[in-house]
Amino acid sequence: MGWTLLVGSSGHSWRDWFEAGTHSDVLVADPCQAEVGPPGRLVRLQGGRPVAWRFIGATDFLRNPVGWLAGALDLAEGEPCVILPEPSESPVCRQMMVAFSQVCRAERILAAEGCLSLSWPWPVGPEEVPLSAGFPPLVRDAQRRARWLELLENCALHEVRIADIQTQGCRLGTGRRVEVPSGHGEVSGGHLLWVTAEKPDDAVVSRLLDDVHAHRLHLVDPRSYHGTLCSFALENGEDFGMGVIKRFDPGRGLMEVLNTAVVPAPVRVLKVGTLRIDSKGKEIGAHTPWAV
Repeated sequence: MGWTLLVGSSGHSWRDWFEAGTHSDVLVADPCQAEVGPPGRLVRLQGGRPVAWRFIGATDFLRNPVGWLAGALDLAEGEPCVILPEPSESPVCRQMMVAFSQVCRAERILAAEGCLSLSWPWPVGPEEVPLSAGFPPLVRDAQRRARWLELLENCALHEVRIADIQTQGCRLGTGRRVEVPSGHGEVSGGHLLWVTAEKPDDAVVSRLLDDVHAHRLHLVDPRSYHGTLCSFALENGEDFGMGVIKRFDPGRGLMEVLNTAVVPAPVRVLKVGTLRIDSKGKEIGAHTPWAV
């Protein structure tokens, strides 16, 4: 038997379906789920227990579609049962989920009754199945917040120098370092990233763009990084600690990170998400992908 894909919605729950079945290998490929730990990641379960995970950095998988696809394919082993994100009317969502079903050569696709994805061009099926009602939105929001608080409580403080690591999911740390009047500056592909708390005037910006041979400026307040989800990872993509950026000092190029990894951590790669949370576990918005 091959892969089984489950396509539901926030108003439905697969809990009863799993309790009645014999599926021991499950991939929770919905980063909005908070039943198996903090959201913002994909989790592989064996016998109901988490055994591996990959960082997404958002509860909406379309904010990191490449990371979602790579993480899901990396985590899935054998013939798993995969819980997909809730489908939306976005053409990108449709293309990503159908493409995933094609790449993994899904043998069976189950969809909740009335699910809008029933008419999508899936490679097989889908079979329409009745599901029990899921938790109401208020309960799901409270559950996510409780998971964020639990994550923060299990974190330790780490100091990471941007010059010593590789970054993913952000502009910071991906370009050539350049001198700027204040803060931190990098140039990549004709774009200048300038992280500073100051607001430079147009004359300064124009002169700086000429000096570094860039044609576009990305001006970022260092406080924009505060509270952003992140993870520590190895070069092979394996994550070993999740947390949030506490503070970024652009003058020193130093990042203070609250992370579940043990101090000192052998950080090689810092994955930066888009979702931000505050110290009380409240979700406080999200960056536009690659904006910082």
